[in-house]
Amino acid sequence: MFLEKDFKKLLKNPLFLGVDASRTHAILAESGCRVASFADGETILAPEADTHTAGILLLGSAVVTTPDPTRKTLLRYLGAGEPFGIANLFSNAPYVSRIRAHGNCRVFLLSEDAIRRLLEEDHAFLYQYLGFLSGRIRYLNRKIGYLTAGSAERRLALYLCSLGKDTVRLKESISALSELLDVGRASLYRAFDKLTEDGFIQKDGRSITLLDADAMLAAYQ
Repeated sequence: MFLEKDFKKLLKNPLFLGVDASRTHAILAESGCRVASFADGETILAPEADTHTAGILLLGSAVVTTPDPTRKTLLRYLGAGEPFGIANLFSNAPYVSRIRAHGNCRVFLLSEDAIRRLLEEDHAFLYQYLGFLSGRIRYLNRKIGYLTAGSAERRLALYLCSLGKDTVRLKESISALSELLDVGRASLYRAFDKLTEDGFIQKDGRSITLLDADAMLAAYQ
């Protein structure tokens, strides 16, 4: 079950903008949707799950890794407001990744039946859902781009530009980012130094200012 305050927070999420609030509340309640809290490191979704569930982080953050528990390669971080598990709905295949709490977090868990009914009964949700899926495809295309980009400098430049801001704050540690970009830690440190020396970024701890993103991409081919 879920509290009214959690439902109101859910309605502010881009996926639910413009939906019929009363009908959505009824669908979620009737379809077994609920809010759950998770402690740091606790699994939220995993390939061995026996039901298909999507979710939206209401509070806190989570980490997405490859499914193998013996070698957890970082895929990305999730922040408050971000949906997850959408790609595995309406499929008999297991989840393609493992999602764990990164610190304490609170999650609105959405059943497959609820998503199906919302898609069928509310056009606003349908269009927001399609927009979200389009965004995920663009994200995956960008990720393929920087994983196959060649040099460590090129991969790092593409990654920083993919964040879409002039000033960014890295969520990942150097070790996690080196896994994400598939480059060694030493190579990643050298790439940061190179981008800084060439005048394309300013780095202050995890805060990075992109001084000329277009020129940076053009410089590393």
